[in-house]
Amino acid sequence: MQEYERQVIITNQGPTSRARLKVIRLPASWYAVIWETPERYASFSQDRTEKNGGHEHMSDDAFLARVQLVAGFTQGIDFEYVGAQ
Repeated sequence: MQEYERQVIITNQGPTSRARLKVIRLPASWYAVIWETPERYASFSQDRTEKNGGHEHMSDDAFLARVQLVAGFTQGIDFEYVGAQ
């Protein structure tokens, strides 16, 4: 299991806003929560499938790009990572 915690800037929910992303990466799945405030948050996840090819072979940067893609696709949340990865 790996955990990632990153500051992000949400770019598509009105004016840009800062938020926090936490991701738990397991061998066959991952789970993430992105939140601006305790009252405003979203969670999303992905399991390994034949179609998505899993994520165990990915570098940290490639994996976090996948998390970003899934957030936009499943939750409609577009964001950018703050600072260097």
